[in-house]
Amino acid sequence: MIDDILNAVSQECKQFLADSGGTIILKTDYSPKKMEGYTMPLLIIEMLPASEAYQYCGGVSRVDWMFKLNSYNYMPDGMIDDDTDYSRGLLKVIDDIRQHFSKGVYISSLMTDVLNNYCFKFTLSNVQNADNLDGEGLNIGYGIVFDSCAIDPSTNFTQTSTNALTTVTQVNNPPFN
Repeated sequence: MIDDILNAVSQECKQFLADSGGTIILKTDYSPKKMEGYTMPLLIIEMLPASEAYQYCGGVSRVDWMFKLNSYNYMPDGMIDDDTDYSRGLLKVIDDIRQHFSKGVYISSLMTDVLNNYCFKFTLSNVQNADNLDGEGLNIGYGIVFDSCAIDPSTNFTQTSTNALTTVTQVNNPPFN
C-alpha cells in the first residue's frame, strides 16, 4: 500500500510542478553532493512515521500516514532592493502545493487510484520550517505537513458465509420451557 501511495504523491508533485522545472525527490534520495544538479525550486517529499495504525474486526487495516513536503530555493536578495518580485515569490511554491493538495483535485491518475483503492486523502495539519540542508546560498523554506489515512483492503479476511441461518428450533431449555 505505502509504495503505491508514495509513488502517487511523488508523481502528483512532479506533474504539478512540471512547468517550474524544479526537482522533486524523496528525502531518502537526497544527497548534498548532488545539490548542484538539483533545479529550483527543490521539493523533498518526506514520509513521517505513522502516528496510528489499526486493524478492525474482519481484518481490514487502517494506517494514518503523515507526509511533509519541504520546499527550498536559492537565497533571496539580502539587500531587499529587488524590484523584480524574485525574493517575494521564492516561497510561493509551497503555498501553491498547500492549496493544490488541500483541494483534493488531482492531476495524476495515480493519485485518483490511491484515493479509490485505499480511501487515501490528505488533510492539512501543519506548516513549519523545512528541514535544514547543506548547500551554498540555499534558502531554508517551509514544510507543509499533511495527515492522511488509508484503508488496506488486502488485509480484509471477512468472508460471506454460505451457510446462512434460515430457521431456529427451540429445544428443551430449562427453566424457560
